Amino acid sequence: MHRPFAILVLFLALSARADDALVAIDAAQRKALGIVTAPLSADAGAAAVGLPATVTVPPDRERVVAAPATGMIARVQVAAGDSVKAGQALATLRSEDLAAAQRDTAEAAVQAQLAEAAAERDEALFQEGIVAESRVQATRAALTQARAHLAERRATLRLMGFQPAAVAAAERGDNLSDSVTLTAPIAGHVLEVQAATGGRIEASAPLFRIADLGTLWLEIQAPVDVAARVAPGQNVVVPGTRAAGAVLVVGSSVSAAQSVLIRARVDNPAGELRFNQHVTVRLEGQAGNQQWRVPNRAVVRQDGQDWVFVERADGFAPAAVQVLSRSGQSAAVEAPFTGAERVVVEGVAAVKAAWQGMGGE
Repeated sequence: MHRPFAILVLFLALSARADDALVAIDAAQRKALGIVTAPLSADAGAAAVGLPATVTVPPDRERVVAAPATGMIARVQVAAGDSVKAGQALATLRSEDLAAAQRDTAEAAVQAQLAEAAAERDEALFQEGIVAESRVQATRAALTQARAHLAERRATLRLMGFQPAAVAAAERGDNLSDSVTLTAPIAGHVLEVQAATGGRIEASAPLFRIADLGTLWLEIQAPVDVAARVAPGQNVVVPGTRAAGAVLVVGSSVSAAQSVLIRARVDNPAGELRFNQHVTVRLEGQAGNQQWRVPNRAVVRQDGQDWVFVERADGFAPAAVQVLSRSGQSAAVEAPFTGAERVVVEGVAAVKAAWQGMGGE
């Protein structure tokens, strides 16, 4: 049977089924038109590719080392970009306030010792009925205050960067120093250095910014239609690197550029990503979640909508789909299929022509 005649026969056979939009094609017509179907496959491919992103550091993965007192930077031992270990020396600060803080700690330790001795003495005298209970209560209160003051002074020295051994020495009045070594609180990389040898700084001024770059955030800018198809938990990869992770949150607002912020957390085991780096990322689809992969030729466009033709017992039914992405010879589509369907992959034009002849949308 010649192809034009087969199409004419097909059109004549359609009128009885136009009401339910089924393109009725029997086996002979199907063979004559070269119609071939293929099964759907669940898509775990890209929901979006080439999206711009900026590499940032999660707040819980970075630390700032600030000046514990007003003073002068005597020595700087690291530079921006250096890798450091936890506890590694960063700089040396000299300050009169440091010596004064150690002296105050020594005085507080002496006062605590005297208050403790007085409390023990009065407790003994009270047990012998020599002093009144009010006196014992007063010495107990004085001891509590002295211990609190000493604890405060110890905490101040720790905040200034003194190690436990140095704090204990200060309590004894030994080895008082006008300098302290600032150390790295975590292992990581030095992102910023604002300390310069010989420079005078104020208390609480930030000197170093250190971050663990093993885990990073990606601040992804996605078009609104793409963001609508993204959900927390979807996989994210950075092509050309081993960095991979998952979406944390999809923004609820749209920028002036009509993009939505998508934040993803990624592992960076090889250190291929760097802070503030601009990259492009791929968002993976969710397999089995109404997302499927079909050959590009299986998808037709009609009146602003994408369609595929699903095989039925006595023909083919048009089904609306949303194309998520295209790569190579296939397309990722979204549609409420069960996964058992077969779609037309050869002879699509003939089926579409027959459908249009029915007045299909």
